[in-house]
Amino acid sequence: MALIQNFELRQYEETRWVRTSLKQDLFGFEMVASFQRLYKYIRGNNAEERKINMTLPVVIYIPLQQPPAGNSTMSLFVPHEVENAPEPTNTEVYLDTVPPASIMSSKTFGGYALQYTYNKQAKALAEELRTLGLQFDDSYFVRVGYNPPYHFVNRHNEVWYMAK
Repeated sequence: MALIQNFELRQYEETRWVRTSLKQDLFGFEMVASFQRLYKYIRGNNAEERKINMTLPVVIYIPLQQPPAGNSTMSLFVPHEVENAPEPTNTEVYLDTVPPASIMSSKTFGGYALQYTYNKQAKALAEELRTLGLQFDDSYFVRVGYNPPYHFVNRHNEVWYMAK
């Protein structure tokens, strides 16, 4: 991991995620519904009725093309010790493998961040990356949260872009 200006360049190995769709709405009701689908999967609502430990961060892929509604996804990391993740039983939940990747991450920002704050942080990071002439996938950004919703102070939030 290298700190460059106001962001970090990180290298990640191949990872497995459990994902579901997320429709963007003003009040975040759909976010709760999407999280519940993922939470039920890790609590045993899967083909093997196997429980999997909750992991952080929770990541949300936010497309930047218009209209973005319905194209977002929410994901939970599947721990490496879960070698053969059980298949989801809910058709709205699926497993995905992400190949090794370089990620450009904003500096951590605190507070109970709403979508407006994530958008603002993503825009600032994109502007900095462009100013530095760095190549990244600007068709979407990743909203990253490391805290449960009931933690109101000392929160850890980030935005990510995938390096090209």
